[in-house]
Amino acid sequence: MTNSTVTTRLGTPADRPVIEAMLFEAFFWSPTYERPLFAEFRQHPEFQKLVADWGRPEDRAVIAESDDQPVGAAWYRFWTENCHSYGFVTADIPEVGMGVHPDYRGRGVGRRLLQRLLAEARRSGVSALSLSVDPHNGARQLYESEGFIKVGESGTSWTLLFSE
Repeated sequence: MTNSTVTTRLGTPADRPVIEAMLFEAFFWSPTYERPLFAEFRQHPEFQKLVADWGRPEDRAVIAESDDQPVGAAWYRFWTENCHSYGFVTADIPEVGMGVHPDYRGRGVGRRLLQRLLAEARRSGVSALSLSVDPHNGARQLYESEGFIKVGESGTSWTLLFSE
């Protein structure tokens, strides 16, 4: 890890590889989890579903970079009753995903990403967002401090909702 400045920018459809890399980080957020090879995990059906057709008109992302290298991303996507991720609430509320490279965790990168994503949602006319988080994940406190509240549980994860 360097002491260089971390900047954020809006994502584009060309950022799918960054979204994939940060989705991998989101899945394996805990250092106690055994991490498979990224190339192998990319083939997992759930992973494939979550990144399929990335860059749809409603998809939004914010990318964090240090020295022009991606170090984090936050994004949201709309899903349907029949095809969704873990934090699904309704089809008109997009789900947030976020991942930060382990070397950059605890440095405010996640907060900057989330705040910029919330601003982008407002700009786009989106007034509510949902997500799924393990209650033991330190990111839960970040989400709650930015206004997300627990609205349900799914397996071992909590579903959180942000609404203006």
